Amino acid sequence: MLVQTSNMAFATQPVLGFASPGIPSPMRLHSRGGAMESALVKPRASLRRGVAPGVVRQRKAPVLMMKTSESGDAAGKIDYKAGSGYSPSDVDRGASPAVTKELLSGLVVALASVPTSIAFASIAGVSPLIGIWSSVVLGAVSTGVGGRPGLIAGAAGVVVVPLAPLIASHGQVYMAPTVVLAALMIAAFGALKLGRLVDLVTDNVMKGFLNGLGCLLIKSQLAVLLGLTGAAQAATLAVALFTGLVVKLLPKVTTAIPSSLAAVVLATALSAALQLPVATLAQGNAATFAGGLAVLPTWAGVGALTAVPWTAATLRVIFPVAVSIAMISVLETLLASKVVAEQASNDGRASLGSNNRLLAGLAAGNVASAALGGFGGCGLIPQTLLNAQSGGRGALSAIGYAASMGGCVVLAAPAIGAIPVASLAGVMLAVAFATVQVEGTTAAIKAATPVGGRWNTAAVADLVALLAASMVCFFVDMAAGIVLGVALTKVLPRGASSLPEKESSPSA
Repeated sequence: MLVQTSNMAFATQPVLGFASPGIPSPMRLHSRGGAMESALVKPRASLRRGVAPGVVRQRKAPVLMMKTSESGDAAGKIDYKAGSGYSPSDVDRGASPAVTKELLSGLVVALASVPTSIAFASIAGVSPLIGIWSSVVLGAVSTGVGGRPGLIAGAAGVVVVPLAPLIASHGQVYMAPTVVLAALMIAAFGALKLGRLVDLVTDNVMKGFLNGLGCLLIKSQLAVLLGLTGAAQAATLAVALFTGLVVKLLPKVTTAIPSSLAAVVLATALSAALQLPVATLAQGNAATFAGGLAVLPTWAGVGALTAVPWTAATLRVIFPVAVSIAMISVLETLLASKVVAEQASNDGRASLGSNNRLLAGLAAGNVASAALGGFGGCGLIPQTLLNAQSGGRGALSAIGYAASMGGCVVLAAPAIGAIPVASLAGVMLAVAFATVQVEGTTAAIKAATPVGGRWNTAAVADLVALLAASMVCFFVDMAAGIVLGVALTKVLPRGASSLPEKESSPSA
């Protein structure tokens, strides 16, 4: 994703969510027999005589290192490497993590997530505060109900991209019913114990999904950057470009703070100091950013659930969008869970029961978010990796993340309102360009190119699945693109074959 998913990134270049500074790149998902498997060599827990249960034998372990994007979406090249950072073997898993370290880790993740949560709200066409409260409510409820310790959930591009056209064409009132319907599908997915289906999504299908997602994110920002005239147009483009460059280049200088946060702060300060003619979040909507208890969420979603008639016509409108949201949310959340499992030196995959509880928590969090007027989200691979890199190991870090984001908006709403809209567009464009799998797609094309008069039909099948998933995800629907990619991976021949010999020209 970080597959970097949302997202969903997935050594890689920065991509969902989504290049987080300071996070090295480790995850390599590769296909073996069509299944997505981890190449990470996992440390083993020892229950030798004399070693207490729950204590992992102390040895240096490979560590998941990945450059991730802060979008919350899965993205990036998938590459596992053995490293020497955090060693899960040094942790007695029967002991509670240090409270201070957990809370500070949650604060770091929250600061990195505020700009992208606001940007996702902008894509959906709703109030910026809805993006933040969506992350807060989902993060807290999903963790409390069934979240995996250390996993971060929040607003994600894979959710808002399919929601945006629905809101634009039918109004925000349709948002809550769609999110609730998607949550019911997620709950059913867990109840039917379908968690292992995530293994059907191969690396190349995931790259195709990320290509489509990245292009959709780029398209969503064009309306923000284009259509103006004169000084306003020039200033908007300049602020967006400046922000994107800071996001891209700052990690090469320092990783002390999240690059997207630093970029937005610098762009806001410079725009104010130079009095640039750029629109801000609070412009025309100052009451929303008054701060204090007035910015707390309301039960607006409950009213929307009753305002929309639950008829066959309504279901025809919201059902395809809900299916897309549910499928992609399940995929990215289970991949994030897999990251946590590997960081904990387990078997590289959460147990089926754990996945089912995780999906139940995700469904409950999305229902709660929708009831409070939010658009929900899913598990975030980039933020989960950032949490682990910052020392977060338990559920307390996820609770700290949600509480810190809520505190930011209550205490600093006026400051958030001063953020230029163009700077958020710059963040999302940086995320979007990094999400598109240029290197991975190029490598797939080269692998499918015939060498020595022979086709590598397995590589050709992978390339066809990648390109088909890319095109369908962008032009039709993201869930349909993934389903088509998986189907093509299964049905296309994968043996080697020779190129047809060229007929020799008749001699003159």
